[in-house]
Amino acid sequence: MKNNFSKILIIVILIIVVAVVIILKNQPEETEKETKLSSGEETVEVLPQTRTDSILSGKKKDSKPVTETKEQTRTSKDETQTKKQESPAETENTAQSQTNQAQGNVLALVNGEEITKSYFEENYNNLSSQHKDMFKNNKYGYLDQLIIKELLVQKAIEKEYLKQKSSDQTTVDSGIQKLLEEVTQNIEIPEQEMRKFYEENKSQMQGAPFNEVKNNIHNYLAQQKQGEFIQAYIEELKDSADIILNEKWIEEQIAARPENPLTKVLNNGLPTVLDLGSDSCVPCKMMKPIFAELEEELEGKANILLLEIADYRGIANEYNVRVIPTQIFFDQNGEQYWRHEGFLSKEDILKKLKETGAEL
Repeated sequence: MKNNFSKILIIVILIIVVAVVIILKNQPEETEKETKLSSGEETVEVLPQTRTDSILSGKKKDSKPVTETKEQTRTSKDETQTKKQESPAETENTAQSQTNQAQGNVLALVNGEEITKSYFEENYNNLSSQHKDMFKNNKYGYLDQLIIKELLVQKAIEKEYLKQKSSDQTTVDSGIQKLLEEVTQNIEIPEQEMRKFYEENKSQMQGAPFNEVKNNIHNYLAQQKQGEFIQAYIEELKDSADIILNEKWIEEQIAARPENPLTKVLNNGLPTVLDLGSDSCVPCKMMKPIFAELEEELEGKANILLLEIADYRGIANEYNVRVIPTQIFFDQNGEQYWRHEGFLSKEDILKKLKETGAEL
């Protein structure tokens, strides 16, 4: 009996650790509703996937890292792609009017609704210290969160989950939650998919049979799919929206960013593996000696980069990191090749590096 209880406890801890969600919060600290789960050595935060604070940056998983020049280009490209179809005369008049408005105190126009500097600063200053730190070197990323929130509010009003815009954050959260529940209501996790996950992660299951961990696997995969559904929905909203950005302000934020260690190594022509983790995370601690060995053994053959997520929130946001540790592999051209969440053995890392072109 005691052995069975210990085995179950180990599995629950492993699933919880693997499912640590490192995602974004937009709401003031006192209004956030978080779920905290104790895993013995640490308390992990699992943020609900159907709240505005769980909305990711809108980037697809396979997006390339954005250097300063690329991000400036992307801003211009996004502005062009998100304009609605209008007659030539309407396009010229609207573009001139809105471009003039998206300057100075106006950071963005979202279907004609302004996001001003004062609104931005008010929301940013109300973030918890943890999440304020997340965006301190990525103000453009936080503006993107406010744009997403505005799009969701507009859609919730359209769907009549909100009667009108409200200053009551609880009311706004409730309306957006109902909208996102609609988006994710048809999620299904076939047993075949759960069994596949079990087989691929069997080494972490401590010998527990499939039926013993089936519910935990189901919940974890459902959470993953929920995030994917919401992200795809956000992409659709962005693609159909009329979003005008204050390019001058964005350029200033980009110029103020500290050097990105990932961008630097992605330009040297070697395959790269990046691990984002935390000193408080058990599997993250297990990754540290592995990366130390790889860094020494593969010098000049591959880039081995292990970063503390608290220090590089911008990179985590850029690559949609929701779980720690997360390993992301890049090929010789700096293109994202593969990613993995949770502990990854040295042998598996070497295997993937070979696939990306490393001469080991």
